[in-house]
Amino acid sequence: MRFAAISDTHDNLEAVRELIDALRREKLDFVVHAGDVISPFTLKEFESLGLKLYIAFGNNDGEKNILTQIAEKNGWEIGDIVEFPAGIVYHGTDRRILEILKKTGGLIVTGHTHEPKVVREKTVILNPGEVCGYLTGKRTFAIVEDGDVSLIDL
Repeated sequence: MRFAAISDTHDNLEAVRELIDALRREKLDFVVHAGDVISPFTLKEFESLGLKLYIAFGNNDGEKNILTQIAEKNGWEIGDIVEFPAGIVYHGTDRRILEILKKTGGLIVTGHTHEPKVVREKTVILNPGEVCGYLTGKRTFAIVEDGDVSLIDL
């Protein structure tokens, strides 16, 4: 299984389009988005990939009803905490929620901090960083293949 983990696109359409071009060159089974898509027009950009998306709502996402409609129309999964074939995606950093999620034993993909990070404990916690590049100045995402994580700069 090979998939991309992304987060914090924050309506930066230039960055999203650059990301989509990069993802097209990868052989992926699906994409996991750890939140802060922000607007429906940004989510619609991902339709051109032709891949299933698993999307966690972020703290800045607006129009959640329309985001949900777009996701459902495309057969994507969306919600506050979403399961995907290799684990769970959750935008936030609430320690109590993360402790509960760790009990599942799968990979946990998070966002929110905009800092790329891989924590390997009993459970692997992956933050792919930010696609938008607004806070760190770096646009990053991750490729996960059979449990191996590669952080990639756009």
